[in-house]
Amino acid sequence: MKERLARKMGFRGRLLIAMLVIVMLTVISIAGLSLISLFDSEKSRAREQLSVADGVAREVVQRRTELLASQLSVAVEDFGFRSAVATDDPSTMTSALANQSGRVDADFALLTDDDNNLMANLQGLDNGNLAPFHSLIDQARSQGIAASIQAWEGRAYKLIVVPIKAAGLKAWLTAGFLLDDSFATAISNLTATDVLLKRRDRGQERVLASSLATDSLGPEFWEAFPETNSGRMIETSRYFSRVLDIEADSENPVYMILFSSRAKALANYNELALKLGLLMMVVLLIAAGLVLLMARAFGGPVLQLANFASAIGKKRDVAVPDIAMEGELGTLRDALTDMLSRIREREQQLEYNAGHDELTDLPNRKAMDAVIRQRLDAYQPTHVLVFALADFKAINDTLGFAFGEKVLVATGQRLKGQLPTNAPFGRTGDNEFMALAPGQSRAALDSLIAHLRAQIEDVTIIGDIPITLRADIAVLKIPDQAGTPDEVRRRLNLTLEQAPEAEHCIAFYEPGGDENHLRELRLIRDLQPAMASGELFMHYQPKIQLASAQLYQVESLLRWQHPDLGFINPEEFILLAERSGQIHQLTEFILRQVASDSSTWAQEGLTMGVAVNLSALDLTNRRLPDLITAIFSDWQSNRHQITFEVTESAVMSDPTLARQTLEKLRDLGFKLSVDDFGTGYSSLAQLRSLPVHELKIDKSFILNLDTRPQDQLIVQSTIDMAHGLGLSVVAEGVENLGSWQLLRGWGCELAQGFFMARPMASDRLADWHRAFGERSGELVENSTVQNSETLQ
Repeated sequence: MKERLARKMGFRGRLLIAMLVIVMLTVISIAGLSLISLFDSEKSRAREQLSVADGVAREVVQRRTELLASQLSVAVEDFGFRSAVATDDPSTMTSALANQSGRVDADFALLTDDDNNLMANLQGLDNGNLAPFHSLIDQARSQGIAASIQAWEGRAYKLIVVPIKAAGLKAWLTAGFLLDDSFATAISNLTATDVLLKRRDRGQERVLASSLATDSLGPEFWEAFPETNSGRMIETSRYFSRVLDIEADSENPVYMILFSSRAKALANYNELALKLGLLMMVVLLIAAGLVLLMARAFGGPVLQLANFASAIGKKRDVAVPDIAMEGELGTLRDALTDMLSRIREREQQLEYNAGHDELTDLPNRKAMDAVIRQRLDAYQPTHVLVFALADFKAINDTLGFAFGEKVLVATGQRLKGQLPTNAPFGRTGDNEFMALAPGQSRAALDSLIAHLRAQIEDVTIIGDIPITLRADIAVLKIPDQAGTPDEVRRRLNLTLEQAPEAEHCIAFYEPGGDENHLRELRLIRDLQPAMASGELFMHYQPKIQLASAQLYQVESLLRWQHPDLGFINPEEFILLAERSGQIHQLTEFILRQVASDSSTWAQEGLTMGVAVNLSALDLTNRRLPDLITAIFSDWQSNRHQITFEVTESAVMSDPTLARQTLEKLRDLGFKLSVDDFGTGYSSLAQLRSLPVHELKIDKSFILNLDTRPQDQLIVQSTIDMAHGLGLSVVAEGVENLGSWQLLRGWGCELAQGFFMARPMASDRLADWHRAFGERSGELVENSTVQNSETLQ
């Protein structure tokens, strides 16, 4: 039906409708945007008016309060008034109170003694009873003067309490003015908005004052103001409004609502909208006439050019329309003809570029992958050779990128000239070339590789500069060792990584060589979810004070129980976290878990320090000190109980930045320790310059300490050296009583090892601590006896 209607209308009819639709959409869009802009402008004007009224209302209340406070301060200094109060006669005080209230135009007034008992009032209350608003009087007693809005018998008053002081006399005058309809009307006249005061009393809204009849507002007015709205404008179907929390107690809050009629505020908008609508209709009628004329004049030639353009989009062998046209339509015809010619040329060039390297004009990776796919499909035995120029980055950095590009061009041409004609060859990476050699014997293959390697490493003269290159070579046979282009690429990359360590830098793919890589990829992928799923968890190994055999601290140790791969060695996945850039997230996970467990121990009455290991990349994280401070915010006075352990190699990877991070942590009050001391490569001078407090001897020196005199000499010397540098010492790997006794005798401060406790879950520490307490006395006694025998 639609196609038949379209054919019946013809191109010019469709053109006419399309142009009319465009004009209509344009006019409607402009009109709509104009109306929206006008509407927003009127709303902004209403919002500005309410904002100004807000300031005026607050200023009126403030000035009226200040005036009353000033008048009351003068009144209480009046000798006659103080004399009347001093008589302690209710009639005299009431008369004086009425006189002063009239002077200051107060609507509410009462006198109370220093115990909050009524002395006189104008509200008809019984004197001698406890005065109302005694909390406000108590506030004035502490501050000297107090002011607040208070509700009294269904009405709101602005009350001020001032002291009356005289010799042997101390009383309090409470006076205020009524927030009634006349008050609301006065503010309304000043602000050009209507004003209403209300309060919430036991869940019900109660009107205190209004500048107009409240029964004319309608129920939707009250539904818009269940609570204060922090001064923002509220828009309903009839009003623009704003709520002021002018001042209220917590039980009976009093609010002032400023509002103006929506119809009045938008009157200008409605008038402009009507005029704009009429103008839009006139424009549409004129546009329809012009469009009709244009469609008749240009319909035929445009239809021909449209068909020509459509044909260009579908095929390339298109005949140029034979029509005589001048002006813009002629220019369009010539442009379409030229476009057709350029498209043909560009497609040919794009087709060539898609399969060739721009620099060397050799086939690129895409083209080589296509050849590999063809040979895999044909099950054609082929050796895939990859040549990677080693140290190519140094050439770019030293001699420049332009020179490096010349090296690549020369190397590519040299290799291409030495390969058989039936061996496809191309550039597949920045410094990487690939060749496909037909299946042949190992001897012939070795001879070809050696010849190509010699060609690469032969001296090359480029711009009068002799260059000697070195190449890493990876070899893989298809289809025996890879069945898809993706497998070919992945296994060649893995083999190429092994080439620098292989003989003559030539590595042949070994089946199964990518299994470890796949495992690493899976661990990297699963590490982030493991933090949220509970697969990653903490174990803690206690550190014991050798002198007292008491628990001093625990070292936090991260564990991973993978659901499929089982237990993962921390050294393995932490290294992968560093390589994949996840180490900072992993460190934050550890810190938060340690902080959470420490809080649980504190609730159980188990107080001790905790040690956390930091990696080399952690020490390069400039936000690490701020992160640690935020996580351990509850340890403000006990930061010295938190120790951060870093290895010598971690510090030496970037000594300057690592030292800055360690100094920040030290200045924040945390304790720092050099872990695995004795296995790194730092000098004593470097150790002396580090801002650390503790030295932790590696367990390789401690495990057999009781039976190896050489280890004893090294450990004892290390302890003496550390003490000489002002460092405490931790011995890691204590596994028997003999080692314990030796370390205690040499003055080592802390011990850690299986002899005292293995790493354990957080919830087992309390039970272990109770059990170890039964051994601690025996350890101290045995060590004392052993040390005595050694001295004798």
